[in-house]
Amino acid sequence: MFLYPALSIGFAFVAVPLLVHLINLLRHRRTKWAAMDFLLASYRKQRRWIVLRQLLLLLSRLAVAALLIALLAGLVGGRQWIGALGGQTTHHVIVLDDSYSMQQIVSRRGTADEVADAEANGLVGNTAYDRALASVAGLVKRLAADGDSHTLTVMRASRAAMVAAGENASADVAADLSAQTISPDGRQVERLMATRASSLRTDLVSAIDLASDLIAATTADSQTLYVVSDFTQRDWAAPRRMAEALESVDQAGAKIQMIDCVPNQASNTTRNLAITDLTPTPDVWVAGVPVVVNVTVKNYSPREATNVALSASVITYGDQVKTADPTLTVSGEVQNLPVILIDSIPGGQQLTKSFQIFVNKVGTHVVQVDLPADALEIDNSRVCTIPLADAQRVLVIDGGDSDAIGAYHVSSVLDPGSQVRIGAIPEVQPVTMLRDVTVEQLSRYRAVYLIDVPELSKRAVDSLKQYVQNGGGLAWFLGDDVNADNYNTLVGGKAGGLLPFDIAPTVSLGDLADESTKLVLGKNAELLGPIASAGNGIFGLVSIRRQWVPARSAAEELREELSGDESDTGPIDGSEEIQSNVQTLLARADETPVATLHGFGRGRVVTVTTGLDGNWNNWPGDPTFVVFLLQSNAMLFSGAAPPTSRMVDSVAEVAVPSESYLPTVVLLPPADEPPRLEIELEAAANESSITVSPRELIVADQAGLDELLVPGTIEWQRTGTDGQTSVLPVASVLNVGESDLTRVTSAEVIRDLLPLEVEFLSPGDWGDTGVGGGMSTFLLVLLALLMLMLAIEQALAAWASYHVRPTGDGGSGSRQRRGVRTSPASEMPRPAPRGRSRKRTVGASSHGDDDSGGTASSANSSTAGASR
Repeated sequence: MFLYPALSIGFAFVAVPLLVHLINLLRHRRTKWAAMDFLLASYRKQRRWIVLRQLLLLLSRLAVAALLIALLAGLVGGRQWIGALGGQTTHHVIVLDDSYSMQQIVSRRGTADEVADAEANGLVGNTAYDRALASVAGLVKRLAADGDSHTLTVMRASRAAMVAAGENASADVAADLSAQTISPDGRQVERLMATRASSLRTDLVSAIDLASDLIAATTADSQTLYVVSDFTQRDWAAPRRMAEALESVDQAGAKIQMIDCVPNQASNTTRNLAITDLTPTPDVWVAGVPVVVNVTVKNYSPREATNVALSASVITYGDQVKTADPTLTVSGEVQNLPVILIDSIPGGQQLTKSFQIFVNKVGTHVVQVDLPADALEIDNSRVCTIPLADAQRVLVIDGGDSDAIGAYHVSSVLDPGSQVRIGAIPEVQPVTMLRDVTVEQLSRYRAVYLIDVPELSKRAVDSLKQYVQNGGGLAWFLGDDVNADNYNTLVGGKAGGLLPFDIAPTVSLGDLADESTKLVLGKNAELLGPIASAGNGIFGLVSIRRQWVPARSAAEELREELSGDESDTGPIDGSEEIQSNVQTLLARADETPVATLHGFGRGRVVTVTTGLDGNWNNWPGDPTFVVFLLQSNAMLFSGAAPPTSRMVDSVAEVAVPSESYLPTVVLLPPADEPPRLEIELEAAANESSITVSPRELIVADQAGLDELLVPGTIEWQRTGTDGQTSVLPVASVLNVGESDLTRVTSAEVIRDLLPLEVEFLSPGDWGDTGVGGGMSTFLLVLLALLMLMLAIEQALAAWASYHVRPTGDGGSGSRQRRGVRTSPASEMPRPAPRGRSRKRTVGASSHGDDDSGGTASSANSSTAGASR
């Protein structure tokens, strides 16, 4: 093939020397001359030798013309013979950005002419990743036509990031192609052409680091690293990390070239909205009770987005869905919800919208929200799961001396009766139940409320700790009868137990100013939802007269003794003894905590440091108490709830306890269109769960990785020990971060990478440089052949022409006039014998260039010999 095919028409010039030779033959004129008989006789003897010399001269001139045209036309094909002469080996390493921002649409298929132009340049498809694949294919096509030896390595950024996260990161494992020699048909990249951009948020540093290791370990005459990306601002927010990774490539002697897959006319003002979060509000989550779901939409463009319509749907499973159907995108029943309309989202801002769903079926269900299509469609959809159980029982134990007034307040809120359903069924038990309670007994309850319990036994504390660690919820209401020493020893903060801090004896607030008795919002009051949005004014009628406070530390007590200040009426700062994960929900005006929330194992603990019998406060009679208790109950219920979503690149896991399920399951990953892939898995011996790790799939090169990384609804089909099958949906979501399509310019990248030398190319022309090394080698060979043929042509021309021998006296006694040749006497023809006369005929012949001149010269030499 030729780099400049139009110039290949010059090969017609090769016929010019042949035409000149034929024309000169036609210019000869026959003249009778008696002496020519001797010349012809001599010519017949040497004819073959003369023709051979003339033929070699003609062929050399034809070869000179052909080589000259090949050089001008840029011949790059048919150079496999150079390998025998020691052609060079070039290693091409391509780092391919396949993060989900590469799915952005960079061109809409327009008119027929525009489509034809795109296909002519190899830029088929309308996403940045399509252009990246076309660029790789163009490079391989050019290298396949080159005569030198070329090896190719292609490494996708997503694979490199997952492999690098492991202990034994290997470039060979991360690469789709690893130093493979390019064949003439370029079939090595066929598998790569079938890939698509991943659903991962990742940068290029891991891939460049692995590529650098591979470049350093590979032996080649020259190496080039190509970074193919859309060059979004997020990837280059910290250019120093990228520069450090590329520096090792430069030190290995490789060239660095950047290929921007987004056209220059693509604007940074392209509209792109993304759903960044979809989660249900923490609540009891039981069937038949409405669940509030929050959806967050962010506007990644600088312009305001107005009238944004979100379509929402609920996919119900329940007992009626027994098997997963691979011919459908989801096996559950899809129910569309009313459209959610957002009036306006300012540029660069996000907005959260809430909506309710109502499902009266027990089981895990899916909520899906979608945005209209825009520049990046993969972030326009998000799903979450909501596990709905039947109404849950709650244990309430009141240890006060009164007629269980505290238990009454709690029970009446959790189960108001009539047609109102909270989802909790309170069960009031006497305090004696705690003496010998076991974990098995507590596990029947979703939450436990302990109200003014005087003392706790060691056995009860151990059972409560195990219960909460397993995911149970515990709420304390500390009143008059609480034994502070018993609590501090068994469950206090110093013991690292179920209370957030050690408690000090009760403090009477009757003598304090009115402001100190006011109940206000704590630092983490946003967890209380409606209460936080109402502000402190909602507690205007609530007064805290007595409460337990965090105990002073030993250092504070020592300081008080030295200072002589024994006042205990001011705020007590026990922060040194408060656990670090404690969140303050409510407090007094002097910031002394009244209600706190902290985690313990998988469960949660709510602690209220004031009683409910009416002597310590007037709170139970205020409407805010109802809201607080409902919000607290929701937090206790959701503490042990399974996660509502998983990241696409995290481990997928399903529980298969041997007492309930068989060890074999079927996994159906998400798919945009059916049919879906079915993957059969089996739990290992003595294992109660099955896990699927994307990284392990890469290392083992197993099928199903690309499908597992797609966001959407995963379905696990399990078989129970009774032979009945069931379907458990799991929501897979994107890791937020790639939706910002703001780009950096090539000038900014070059500036940030200084002093590294970086060259930017476009997808349409970057393949030309890929054959530069091989082309220069071949053209040098062609040039050398041209010089050699010119030298041969000159030698053959001199060999085939007539030249007079110099005289023996060095030329001092001989003269030569123009048109007259002289020779020594010994070489002159002998004179005719005296008395004899010969009839002479004078003849003339026309001579052409060297092609015919050789024949005439030979004839003259033959004449001289004949005379002798």
